[in-house]
Amino acid sequence: MKKIVYKSQAIQAVILIIAACILVSLWPLRIWHETITEAILPQTGAMTDMVDNDKTILQSFVAQYDHMQTISLYLGDATEGESFYVRLLNEGQVMVAEEEVRIEPENLPGYYEVLMDVDMEVGKMYHCIVQGNDSNVFLGCESLPLEEMPYAGTMYYDNTAIEGMNLVADYNYSVPLRKGKVLLIGALTVLLAALAIAAVRGFYRKRERDCLITVERAFKFVMNPIVAAGTVFCLIAVLMGACGNYALDNTFFFISILLLSAILFYGINHNRDGQEPVITVEYLKTHAADILQSVFIAGAIAACCEYMSGLYDIHHAVAERKEMLWFALAVIAMFKWKEIFNVYNLIYVVGAGIYGYHYYQSNLTEEMSQLDVQVLKYTVWIAILLGLIVIRTVIGLFKKKLARPNFLYAGLLAVFFALIIIFRNGRWWTVALVVAFTLFYLNYGMWEHKAHFLTNLIRGAIFQFLWATGYCMLYRPYVTYRNARYTHIFHTVTITATYLTMIECMAAVLLLNKLVKSRKLKDCWKELVLFGVSSSYMMFTMSRTAFLAVGAALLFALIIMSAGMGKKKLQNFGKNLGMMALAVLVCFPVIFSMQRNIPALVSEPYLYEIEYSMYCPDDVMRGRKLGSENFMSVGRFIDVFAEKLFGIPEGTFDVYGEIEEYERTHANEASVDNHLLIASADYIPDGVGEEEKDYTNGRLDIFRSYIEQLNMTGHEEMGATLKNGEIATHAHNIYLQVAYDHGIPVGIAFLLVGIVTFVMSLWYYYKKREVVAYAALPVVVTIAVAVAGIVEWIFHLSNPCGLLLMLVITPLVFKSEN
Repeated sequence: MKKIVYKSQAIQAVILIIAACILVSLWPLRIWHETITEAILPQTGAMTDMVDNDKTILQSFVAQYDHMQTISLYLGDATEGESFYVRLLNEGQVMVAEEEVRIEPENLPGYYEVLMDVDMEVGKMYHCIVQGNDSNVFLGCESLPLEEMPYAGTMYYDNTAIEGMNLVADYNYSVPLRKGKVLLIGALTVLLAALAIAAVRGFYRKRERDCLITVERAFKFVMNPIVAAGTVFCLIAVLMGACGNYALDNTFFFISILLLSAILFYGINHNRDGQEPVITVEYLKTHAADILQSVFIAGAIAACCEYMSGLYDIHHAVAERKEMLWFALAVIAMFKWKEIFNVYNLIYVVGAGIYGYHYYQSNLTEEMSQLDVQVLKYTVWIAILLGLIVIRTVIGLFKKKLARPNFLYAGLLAVFFALIIIFRNGRWWTVALVVAFTLFYLNYGMWEHKAHFLTNLIRGAIFQFLWATGYCMLYRPYVTYRNARYTHIFHTVTITATYLTMIECMAAVLLLNKLVKSRKLKDCWKELVLFGVSSSYMMFTMSRTAFLAVGAALLFALIIMSAGMGKKKLQNFGKNLGMMALAVLVCFPVIFSMQRNIPALVSEPYLYEIEYSMYCPDDVMRGRKLGSENFMSVGRFIDVFAEKLFGIPEGTFDVYGEIEEYERTHANEASVDNHLLIASADYIPDGVGEEEKDYTNGRLDIFRSYIEQLNMTGHEEMGATLKNGEIATHAHNIYLQVAYDHGIPVGIAFLLVGIVTFVMSLWYYYKKREVVAYAALPVVVTIAVAVAGIVEWIFHLSNPCGLLLMLVITPLVFKSEN
């Protein structure tokens, strides 16, 4: 940012950046759309018979493109009433859209545009149904030759086919700009950019007109007006009621916009004196392998998240292999260049590639689904990479490159590894865990840059969180009922809470490590924002498990990482805690407002299959209905949060009467499953009845059943039989689950490994805190997993908590850092 350039160079750079952004938005992002209309035009003025509450019109048609934005229907002047319904059904007769359309007599006769905003399968048949709502509707219809309307199907009136007739309608599809327009606009963009650059060079040809400025000044000159304009636009939108009519919400959104603009303006304009650039060409040259390892770790964590959100075994199989593929690359990132590119590796890769291709082709069948093919493909790649890792590991051990192990801890870990294989009881994930992490630890022990690992790990975890959060900001709506406890990229709040517990640990260590060095806002504002963002999403989960685990981990982190002794340490503890609390206080309203509103504006919601049965309000799924009451409101959040965290009865803070209105408008649905009405209802583990619900959500009964059924060798199935005869999904406790799966001796060994890990990680921090960045990470993560593991099952190779725990203890396996 402090680099000095000529003003003309800065202007040219801005022009190039703007042009590049336009080109990327055209392709590959393809965010610009055009409307393509397939129309049946009025020619004779013919009208259908009367459509009312009982008699409907159904028009079938074949989808021509993959997204229909609107349908325009032509209504005759004899139409009477206040409104009518338009419904869209897919090929399976499932309704995908419904709209109530107001009848405006002054616009009759004429077209009425009806919002659809639904994705479609090209070539499939869809059905548009029109029904009166205490109204009499007459629609235009025409008889046209088949060759003039090949996409139109049959029209039905009152369930009777009207051959040769079709509704007068415009089917308006929204599609990304087609190739011709993309090329044209792209060419114009390049031409205009070239002309602008030529004009700038011509104007500044006389050197006296030019002057030297810093990159920072140019950055401020461009960004400040953009942020200011965006702030004013958003404030006006809120004041005009674009986000609804609730005064509390609009006040909250208004304040949030001001806070966000303050953060952005500070990030743009703060004093950077004395600050060195984080990413430089030299840094990229010397730390390329570290950056790659961070990316690979992020990929492995993302695959774990995909595993936890998988609904079927095939989804788990794909995610497991993605995880191992990324994990293998994270191991290879510790290799030297010559350890990858050499003669014996070349021979191996050629041979393994030929055999892998043969294996792939031999096992590929026409009956395989796309996911089955992915499993096969990933398996082959993992096997090839595994061979490379084994070759390097064996050679390194033969050459005695391995650092001196911590024999106590490494030996204890080895015993535990052996036990979970011997008593695996048919489980193969334990074998994969042992093989994967044994190879990881051995290659780490032969690595010359061990001190970089925790930095790479924390950077990878944060990168994955930011990527996932960006996705949520666009595609995961925050709705008020049935999903009031926000699930981020997952489909259950429990998984979300434990995942965010890990991210909170990463963000807290990152921030506290910076606060040890400086509390100046210019030095730590980014870390404060990151901590505030992750804390906000954790608050959205309203999970007592997350609050307990994070609270314990943060308290311990604050105690050990606050600088000084005695009174000085206490003062620093208070200051650090205050800054962290202030970060959450500032960021929470900003993140709440963004998560509530941005997905509504994007209007491309992604739901897991299981979520469709939980909530599917039509105005959330279709159209940019920013003011819809189905999106989360501030009053609703307060109400649910108070019930979940403090036991205050739900409805106490129902400031707008939302629950009463919901019960009134969803009475039929409520009679089917009234438990779903209460968005904050505690999660009841499988096998525990509603009558058994308590503050632990029935976990004590589950724990009791598992304890009674423990034995010395374990069980093949992970679910114990509960007292009501049902089978539990899992123990909701990592200590009981390990003992139940593998036997009491293995459970004792697991507990002993946890205790020793805590002691060793604490000792590691006090020995290495001056020389290893983020040396506190192992002990903080260990505490968080230990506490969360009391009430949740999180120790698994493909659980983000399990993966990160096994990664974070890596430095403890060896005696010293290089």
